[in-house]
Amino acid sequence: MLDLFQEIWSTLRQNKLRTTLTGMAVSWGIIIIIVLIGTGNGLMNALMNNASDEIQNIIAVYPGFSSKPYNGIKEGTMMRFNYRDLDFSEQFSEKIDRAFGNLEYSDTISLGNEALSSQIYGVDPMIKDIWRIRMVKGRFVNKKDMDERSKHIVIDENAASQLLGDDKDYSKLLGKFINVGNIPFKVIGIRESEEQSWGHQSYIPYTTAKTMRTDGAWLNRLTLEFHGLETKEANDEFEAAYKRGINNFHGMHPEDTRTTYLSNYYLNNQEMDKAIRIMRTALWILGFLTLLSGIVGVSNIMLITVKERIHEFGIRKALGAKPWSIMKLIVVESVVITAFFGYIGMVLGMLADFALDKTIGSHPMDVGITKLYIFKNIGVGFDVALEATLLLIVAGTIAGIVPAWKGARVRPIEALRAEK
Repeated sequence: MLDLFQEIWSTLRQNKLRTTLTGMAVSWGIIIIIVLIGTGNGLMNALMNNASDEIQNIIAVYPGFSSKPYNGIKEGTMMRFNYRDLDFSEQFSEKIDRAFGNLEYSDTISLGNEALSSQIYGVDPMIKDIWRIRMVKGRFVNKKDMDERSKHIVIDENAASQLLGDDKDYSKLLGKFINVGNIPFKVIGIRESEEQSWGHQSYIPYTTAKTMRTDGAWLNRLTLEFHGLETKEANDEFEAAYKRGINNFHGMHPEDTRTTYLSNYYLNNQEMDKAIRIMRTALWILGFLTLLSGIVGVSNIMLITVKERIHEFGIRKALGAKPWSIMKLIVVESVVITAFFGYIGMVLGMLADFALDKTIGSHPMDVGITKLYIFKNIGVGFDVALEATLLLIVAGTIAGIVPAWKGARVRPIEALRAEK
């Protein structure tokens, strides 16, 4: 085996330019496939990051406007939710496990001479898990706060930093009272700020917010936690029944589909997963086609090699060499080229992914009202890069078989007549 590799090395050294150009084509192919998959992963990570963080089995119900006059209600009348809609929603107990709402309004929060504008959310404690709120200090609103209608508040870390004058020791705020408008609230927790959020978010118990609102405590949206809606057909059937029911409950036309809008995160996540699988498959296909061009180059070079060495192969066969020994020589040479330059391409591809992640994959794009990621966590795992390289080596082996078979089948008398 050592003699075989020494012979291959000697052949490659004698054809440095040809070997280098062939190797560059192979390396470029593996670089492209790793960069394609890496950026594809970054795009898919960004899509999931920019999407809602809510858990899957959630339906959000948003108010709309009537599109049909009915029972004295004019077209264009806004649907308004209140606490009675929570009781109504729980009538669908065969599918609804829990219904709750949240109030949302803007107000000023202040501490001493420091003041800032914040969105105030009157929420149920379950929102912490649904919105995946991560706490930096303290705790979130709990059931006791709801029952007692406590004047407790959770603010985001950016707001905490501003209220403290850029002091990062957020624990200093815990237990202190800040004003929401003119009403003092006790700070019980600091949440992690979201990179793509716009403005500040503060959270108080829903029951407290309900008593503070002077406009009848309308709910900005309803949130339904459900079970058993595992198909699009089941979701569509439930949505139609729910819309008819809530329209009747509010005295609007039963078949008016514009009075409410339901966003089913379970179904949305199913569609996103499907799109991600399609995208991932498409990336592999594009990468493989790019890789194929490099492999075709390897096969062509090996055909040229066979033609150049046809005289040598004739002498070998005349001296008793078996066809397999000639095939092995050509195939191993093909594998050496693809393996060596494929490994170089794998390393360069992973470095390219790393560089892209540090430039375009680590910073969100400001789109005015919010910040969104185009790419996030660009890159591939070492296992994927290794799989791509092994695929290349297998393809290189196949690329060498046709030229090897041609070289092994040559007749000694014909080969000896073919002058160098």
